[in-house]
Amino acid sequence: MFKFFIIAVAVAAAGFSAYYAFRRSPVCSADGKYMATQSDCEAWGFNPDVCKQAIEKARAVVARAAPKSETMFQCEVRFSDCFEAQDGGFSPRPSFCLRPNKGADPLEVRYLEYESDRMNRKKTKEVRVE
Repeated sequence: MFKFFIIAVAVAAAGFSAYYAFRRSPVCSADGKYMATQSDCEAWGFNPDVCKQAIEKARAVVARAAPKSETMFQCEVRFSDCFEAQDGGFSPRPSFCLRPNKGADPLEVRYLEYESDRMNRKKTKEVRVE
């Protein structure tokens, strides 16, 4: 009876761990790869020039769609990481999906925003830019 209980607890823990890991991992459409930085992009095997163009395009999308802040400090209070937009102000740093051999056009663009729960703890919320 004790062995059955230990096995049941181990299976439940493994199932919960797998659910939590897959629930939290970002997913790209089709066969895309999810990335946020130049090094992430290159690690997936993309050409550095393609990575640079994709990052610039994703930043342009977020600069148009996401709320802007006047200072870097204001931006980082609300978002997880920020960059200075070309037209002024600060916007959240995007993450995006790219597909191999499909150019530098990001499939999906997202950014992380902080929100507070009922106990006033900061949690991040992923915002998808349509």
